[in-house]
Amino acid sequence: MLTVKGLSFDYGRQSILKDIDLSIDAGEIVGLVAPNGTGKSTLLRNITGLLRPKRGQVTLLGNDSQSQRQVFLKHLFFLEDSQRLYEVLTPVELLSYVKAMWGGELSVDQVLKALRMERYHNKRISTFSLGMRQHVLLGAYLISGADLLLFDEPLNGLDPTSIELFTHIFSRLRDQGKSILMSSHQLGNVTTMAERVIFLKDGQVTSYQTAAIDLQAKYDELFGVPEELF
Repeated sequence: MLTVKGLSFDYGRQSILKDIDLSIDAGEIVGLVAPNGTGKSTLLRNITGLLRPKRGQVTLLGNDSQSQRQVFLKHLFFLEDSQRLYEVLTPVELLSYVKAMWGGELSVDQVLKALRMERYHNKRISTFSLGMRQHVLLGAYLISGADLLLFDEPLNGLDPTSIELFTHIFSRLRDQGKSILMSSHQLGNVTTMAERVIFLKDGQVTSYQTAAIDLQAKYDELFGVPEELF
């Protein structure tokens, strides 16, 4: 599905990503975990091509992110966060637009019902709370029908009921063969959904099966505050 080889990215003279190799199979949910400010969003933007890597290659279903860009993007969906939605639109208008551009099989009504957005489907997104915006954001992912879904902090601002709903929908997408890479600065947000977790530290990644090790202990080892600091 997704293959990243030797991906490096510099911001000015600062090296942010260093020769990253990773892959995601069809029907796999992978968590990308690190504290804020360590490069998670930068990695997602490099994978999508919103930022151009210094070197390296990204392919999706065999399609190169640069030389075969149009077909590459057809199989991928990524919105950086719910604050980047078209605020003058309603959920119905936004979902209709995404469906027309990506050609997903689900109808607007099916997505509205699945995400329980019927009561505000014709209101402008500019009036929405963060939790409502997150529902619209996930709706855009669902209706795209894309094979690879990249999420940046998808559970941000959600109440426990909505987190349970999102977890269920992610599981359904995985069962349908969709691949998901979701970033978070909180390990607990991804371990219930992801079968594999990638930690990003000092511009490099390490991958662990969720069931194979104590992920919280590994997170504390990599990112915990040193005891001698206080």
